[in-house]
Amino acid sequence: MTNRFPLILDQNEEKVKEIPSGDSLDLTGNDISSVRNILPETTELYNLGSESLRFKDIFLSGNSINLGNLTISYANSILSFADANTEITFTITEDGTHVYDKLEVNQETILNGNTTINGKITVNGVNTQTLGSESQAIEQFFGANASFENVTVSNTIDANGTTGTDGQLLASSSNGVYWQDPDTANNVLYVSESGSDDNDGLTLGNAFRSIAAAVNSASSNTTIYIKSGDYTEETPIVLPERTALIGDNLRTVSVRPANTEADIIHVTNACYVTGITFRDHANGAAAIAFPDAGGVLGITSPYIQNCSSITTDGVGMRVDGSKANGLKSMVSDSYTQFNQGGIGVHILNGGYSQLVSIFTICCDDGVLCSNGGFCSITNSNNSFGNRGLRATGLGPLIRSGAVSGNNQSGTELVVDGLSEQPKVSEVVKFGSSNTYYTISESSNVVSNTATLTLLESIPADESPTDGDTVEFYQRSLITSSSHTFEFVGTGTDILTATPQLGGVPIQENEVVEENSGQVNYTSTDQWGDFRIGDGLLINNSQGVITGESFDRGLFAVLTPYILALES
Repeated sequence: MTNRFPLILDQNEEKVKEIPSGDSLDLTGNDISSVRNILPETTELYNLGSESLRFKDIFLSGNSINLGNLTISYANSILSFADANTEITFTITEDGTHVYDKLEVNQETILNGNTTINGKITVNGVNTQTLGSESQAIEQFFGANASFENVTVSNTIDANGTTGTDGQLLASSSNGVYWQDPDTANNVLYVSESGSDDNDGLTLGNAFRSIAAAVNSASSNTTIYIKSGDYTEETPIVLPERTALIGDNLRTVSVRPANTEADIIHVTNACYVTGITFRDHANGAAAIAFPDAGGVLGITSPYIQNCSSITTDGVGMRVDGSKANGLKSMVSDSYTQFNQGGIGVHILNGGYSQLVSIFTICCDDGVLCSNGGFCSITNSNNSFGNRGLRATGLGPLIRSGAVSGNNQSGTELVVDGLSEQPKVSEVVKFGSSNTYYTISESSNVVSNTATLTLLESIPADESPTDGDTVEFYQRSLITSSSHTFEFVGTGTDILTATPQLGGVPIQENEVVEENSGQVNYTSTDQWGDFRIGDGLLINNSQGVITGESFDRGLFAVLTPYILALES
């Protein structure tokens, strides 16, 4: 060796030393034996073999080799590579499985076998790393009971080598992964308790947190799905025309106002609300109403279905005709009103409503029509509370005319001074009389004159005088069929209103007519008694039919036969 003397093993000092100048070492024909440790005299200076002269095999009885900071070890049928600085650690088992704890590779890496990664994959750098290629894609990428918390890529291609566009999602099929647009539809939005108002609401996973945020993003003909949850909202929320608000179901979706004295939902033309329980609106605030600003063009009525109102002195649905044009109406089906001390449905100021399967519980008024409001009710129920059906008052003066001719009695009245044809169901009064007569028919107006056909007959002694003023009004009117009254009059506190807790019903409170308001009804009460208005009662327990109008009609038919038998 150039500038080096031959080496000799000093067994006493357990070191390899240079042979002093002039000495020699002969190893021919014999192996070095009886050696304990071979240690160089100086660290990191001498080599064992060289690039051109190499040892053939190394035989070790131990289980590790140290190469710098790297330890190669073999134990329990597992070959392991471990870096003292934890930069590289991986294991090769006897069956050929590669288990990596941490692996840092700075160049291209090819994995031909099955690779299991129990830890994390960390990619350093921005927009510089590639997993797979256009020609060689990863065939399977999965883990048992494992998922990725976040995957962010700047450029990803699918099985067809296509790069996705903004907003697209990766989906999978038997043919591999592919890009598809998110599961969205035009004019469909989502609201969820787990959502955020910073989202766009286009998918359930990207839902809004509040109904108000969804409505603010909605336009006409939008459907908003509200997932199960309890939502406290800044109200009132004004729905655009033809907006549908659909809750999962009324048992799992509750909506409350942040301000309990504010209405919750304001509906406009052709809106639809279903599957929601409204809570905590109080002091006359309504769950459903027209907007305070008014001006709603009522061509197609808002429709409220399968909802509940649970509160104290709030209102379930308020139909105020002064806030709308056109039909001025709402329709409702299966809307339960548990408003202790409040109003179930209030129709006023010429508003109109069709109500089906309306159930009111402990309300001050189950259904109230006032100031010319009117409604029709089918298959509905008033339970407990102070009053069931109440109609009170008239709307404002619609028009006026004058009586044309004297001695008008019976069911016809000729009126002149008219510029338009009177409407069916309007009521008229004339002169100083305070009696209102209902119009059932009107002729066309000819020369400012029309003939009215009335439901009620004008008595001869109340016949108007020619020239008497005739005034036209809309009467507050309720028409209900197949109505059920249960313990009406027992009060608005459910803890005292039920019969087992001492509640006593008041039959006179089932139907209340005030200030020329009118209720036409057929009903059954808690005793099974059947009524047709106030004129006919079929008493279930006694098996007796009574009623002034019924008795008159019956005797009018029977009297001729009785007289014939007596003769």
